[in-house]
Parts: sequence; C-alpha cells; structure tokens
Amino acid sequence: MIATKALRRKVDYQLLRWQARLDGEWADRVLPVVAAGGLFVVLVLLSLARARSLDVGPEMARWVQGAWKLARFETPDLTVADGNLLERQGALGFAVLAQGTRVVSAIPYLLVLQAGALAVAVVPIWRLCRKVCSLRAGAAAAAVLAYGLYPPMHQLNLADFHPEALAVPLLLGTAYAGFRRRWLALTVLALAAVSLRSDLGLVAAAIGVVLAVDTRDRRATRLVVGGIAWTLVATLLVQPSFGDGGFVHAAAFAGYGESLPDILWGMLTDPVGVLGDLLQRDNFAVVVALLAPVAFLPVLAPRYLLPVAPVVAVIFVADVAVGGPEGAANLVPAIVFVFLALPFALARLGRRNIERITVDRRLLGALVLAATVFFVQDSPASPYDRPWTWGGRSLTDQARLEAVALVESGDRVRTAAPTLADLADREVVVLVEDGPWVGGRALTTGVDAVLLDPTVTGEWSGARYDAVVRAVQDHGFELVLDRYGVLLFRRAEPESSAN
Repeated sequence: MIATKALRRKVDYQLLRWQARLDGEWADRVLPVVAAGGLFVVLVLLSLARARSLDVGPEMARWVQGAWKLARFETPDLTVADGNLLERQGALGFAVLAQGTRVVSAIPYLLVLQAGALAVAVVPIWRLCRKVCSLRAGAAAAAVLAYGLYPPMHQLNLADFHPEALAVPLLLGTAYAGFRRRWLALTVLALAAVSLRSDLGLVAAAIGVVLAVDTRDRRATRLVVGGIAWTLVATLLVQPSFGDGGFVHAAAFAGYGESLPDILWGMLTDPVGVLGDLLQRDNFAVVVALLAPVAFLPVLAPRYLLPVAPVVAVIFVADVAVGGPEGAANLVPAIVFVFLALPFALARLGRRNIERITVDRRLLGALVLAATVFFVQDSPASPYDRPWTWGGRSLTDQARLEAVALVESGDRVRTAAPTLADLADREVVVLVEDGPWVGGRALTTGVDAVLLDPTVTGEWSGARYDAVVRAVQDHGFELVLDRYGVLLFRRAEPESSAN
C-alpha cells in the first residue's frame, strides 16, 4: 500500500513537471506545428493511396478538367459534367490554385493541397484552446486529437477533392484572429475562405455573430454584413453569369418553387413541409455523427455553436447529400463550428487557476475515448477498412493505366469511371454510359479514343462483347489494347468519313 501511494505521488509529480513544461511559450510554437505535420503525413498517405488504387470518382474528374482549362486561361466548361465549373459553387479562388497544375500532376497536387489544409486546421484549434480559452496543454492536446480522429474530417479528406475543404483552417483562423482583435488577418483569411465557395460567406457571417457577441467589438459586424453580402452577390449575380442566368441552386429547392422568389414564398407558406424536411431521420443521424465523436461537448457552449444553425438548416432542407462521400463537403460549416465551440465547452467545464483553466483528466479521457471509438466505427480510414492495404493495383488496374498511357494528350476520350479522372486533363472527356445497350455509334461519336473496362463490360456475354468490339471498329476505330477486360480503341479514320 505504501509503495503504491509512493508510486502514485511520483507519477503525479512527473505529470505536473511535464505539464509545466508544456504550458510554456515554446510548446505553443512547436507542438501545433508538429501535430499538423504528423496529421498531414497520415492524411496525404491515405488520400494518395486511394488515388493510386484508381478509387477516385467523377467529382475529382470535374476539378481536374476544370483546373486544366483554368491553367490555360480557358473557360472551364466541363464535359465530365454539365455546365461551367464555377457556376455551381462560385469557387473563384480555385482559378488561382489551378495554376499549380501547370507544373504538377493535377490529382496528387489537389489531394496534397486538401490534406495539407485539413492538417493545418490543427494550428488555430490549438491556439483557440491556449490563447483564447486559456486551457492547459493537456486539454488543447485532447481537442487536437479529437480533430485528428474526427470521422467527418476523414470523410472529407477521402471524398475526392473539394475546394471548401481548404476553407476549414481559413475559417477557424478567421475566428481566432477575431478573438485576438487582429482585424487585418481576419479580413485576409475570410476573403480567402469565401473565394472557395459562395455560401461560405454565410459561415463567415456566423463567425462574425460569435465575435460580435463575445468581444462586443463593432468591427465584428463588418464580417456579418460582408459575409451575407458576398453570398448574395455571388449567388444572384456571379454564379448565374457562368450559366444560363437563373438561380443556380433551384434544383436543390425544386419542391418549393422554380425561382428564388418562388422558393422563398413556398417556404414561408409551407412551414410544416420545411420542418418535415429539416427533421428527417437522415438529418438527425448526421447531427449525431457530427457531435458524438466529441462527446457532445460543443452543445455546452451554445453561444459558439448556434450561429451556424441557420446555415446547416438550409443545407438539411435542400435536396442535397449530407451523408457519405457525396455529402462530405456540405458539412464543412458544421465541422468548423464544432471545433470552434469545443475549446469554449472545455473551458466552461474546467476550473480556473491563476493563469490557466484546468480540465478534469477524466473528462479529457472521455473526450479522447469518444473520438477513438467513433473513429474506429465510422471513419472511412478505420482499422476495419484496412487502410494499410490501400494503394495496391490489380492486373486490371495495371491494364487501365497502360491504356491511359497510350491515349495521346490531344485526344477526345470516352472512358469508364475508374480512369475518368486520370484522363480528365483535356478538352473533351466523357463518361461511358454503362449498360449492355451501348452501341458503336453511341460510344464513338465526338471522340478519338474509347476506353472500356470491366465496370462496363463485366456483365456482357461473350457474344455481346464481340459485337461491341465489331461495332466500334465499324465506326473507324482500331483495337489498340485488349487486356484483362480493358479495351482501348483509337480512331483510325477521320470522324467525318466514319460517320
């Protein structure tokens, strides 16, 4: 018994010594950078391994083709999807980022950029904990670890590329700069964030509400007004100029009307319908998925969480994905505010000493445990998904890449989904419509090369397989590669004579 007490005192003494060291200024300079670097390595390895396995989707192809055109100062009209790249989200800042694809391959460049941004978010989270909320290093480390294990963040990292992911550290940095009364830094960060997606102006405005209430500084209201004004201008003027001039999000609210006035009137006259859309079970599941990994602690600081509720409510009411890889980008506002509110929730539960707020180690342990459990259960990088095995290539994948290498840079291509992103850096690339009904003319019109693989041909019988090959050849194409179910055809005759 005496030996046990002595050991406990010794451990407590060593913990206090380390805590005192970690509460120094050097730790605030070094530890968040080290943590961000470590997280970056993990995130970039995961995303690049997924891309190496040709497991990227059409969303990546959209941004690769858009970047290719923007880097050549062309209008980013897409063939992998309908419309202009900048019409749907108003990501004007992406035009600057796209210039990097002049010297670096687009897919790894965009994935590294995204992983780096998500990792850098550790820095403003740490500083909110330490500089604004006066938490000890242990509590700050727990908040950072919770972010590093946060399933929605990993979902965002592995869901192809989304420019709004780059806004996560910018928006958290905007909040930190506001709390520290660094208004020039706040302006620069906020402008960079809203340039990546038009409706992020509403998120910036919500941060302005938090700052105005907390700091009682009138300058914070400029962020509120500016954020709302940017979203209105971008949504009503800038984005329509890239398209047909109509409200670009009309399809997402088609149940309420066809134009913006009709949609607003439809919502006002049908509050029960709006409430029903808002309270759908899928939306409730998303709220739980956002809050459970941080032990629901942010709800204890409602002043720092509720300002984003209207933005999230609009997303929930709209007919857009909010779950899975398709909906990861739409949860950026919620992710930002969860980790904006978390440090204040920890501070509220702690006990103030002379200089710092001490949070009970059992509470921090519960936070870390919740983050770990939900990472293992819900994260796409969970150990159950065996991420250490990612990056391998089957014989079919190797044949796909061989086919990609045989396609010339100027060719117009129709290709199956696994190679769509790898071939998107060109003027025309089109996704093959799968199904046994596909005929030679449907495959060959308007392109110089056709790449098929088992995602298209897998269900075809041998007779159908041979018939399609003959049909494509009859339209002036020659079979260049036939390996492991991968077929590459190149045009042998001018298109005019083939048709």
